Amino acid sequence: MEKINAYAKINLTLDVTGRLPNGYHTIKSVMQQVDLCDEVTVECLDEPGIILTVESECEGMPAAGHDLIPCDDKNIAYRAAKAVLAEAEKRGLRVPGVHINLNKRIPAAAGLAGGSTDAAAALVGINEACCFAFTTEDLCAIGKTIGADVPFCIKGGTVLCEGIGEKMMDLKGLPAITVIIAKPDTAVSTAEGYANLDRELEAGTLDHPDTDGLVSVIENIEQNALAEAVDSLIPFLGNVFAPMTEESHPVIADIRQAMLESGAAGALMSGSGPSVFALYKDDAMAAESEAALRKRFPDIFIYRGKLRG
Repeated sequence: MEKINAYAKINLTLDVTGRLPNGYHTIKSVMQQVDLCDEVTVECLDEPGIILTVESECEGMPAAGHDLIPCDDKNIAYRAAKAVLAEAEKRGLRVPGVHINLNKRIPAAAGLAGGSTDAAAALVGINEACCFAFTTEDLCAIGKTIGADVPFCIKGGTVLCEGIGEKMMDLKGLPAITVIIAKPDTAVSTAEGYANLDRELEAGTLDHPDTDGLVSVIENIEQNALAEAVDSLIPFLGNVFAPMTEESHPVIADIRQAMLESGAAGALMSGSGPSVFALYKDDAMAAESEAALRKRFPDIFIYRGKLRG
């Protein structure tokens, strides 16, 4: 049996740079893991087949959305298991059955790669539990066929992602900066977000974040200077989805503003939403901000933790 921590991600920048003929969009994003994680357990079985079970550590928290998670091939972790077992069979390896259990802590449909990181953990866990001996590159290649964020979730850390997310350049790991993540109980349509962006891309009116500038800053950050690191990162935070999504879902803007008013150095929506993250210069300020957020937004998912370099 293998237990794998499946870490959530935030987007320090998220830019959409174009659209491919197949309908996929190209992106440019600095992705960053945080220490919020699901626990994925993989067990090999004598009988062939895939069993997927889901537990939640956020029972009674509607904003976490765990009641909506399927346990069949609609789940990306299930599809990842199916793909890695098929690849093993193609290579002539013995293919057992597997039981995958997802102990969910990352909220679903949140812009935090909760599904993709579970898929990545399933690939890594099955590879180890079943002794397939696939390389990290092998697993990333399989993961790319499952979801654009899966290869990043396999590698982790701080990474510049381009293409559809599969072109990755490892960056210098960031210090353990304190972060708060908040997700309201609201649904955001990624397809609608991309449709809106397409119109702005065609019109040439999209406001692109300075991802190259952020990369340069990251490469010069000192590990033992947390406050200075936060100060250098904040001017470069940017997400092309945020303005339109905040307009159609005002609670996202309300949470971001509340974070700033309660001590955050900077705050931004992650992915296509609706989660918002905030960076803090010290733990005490973050604790005060968390208390203020819980008082003002008692029904949202809130997590306080660290960046994972």
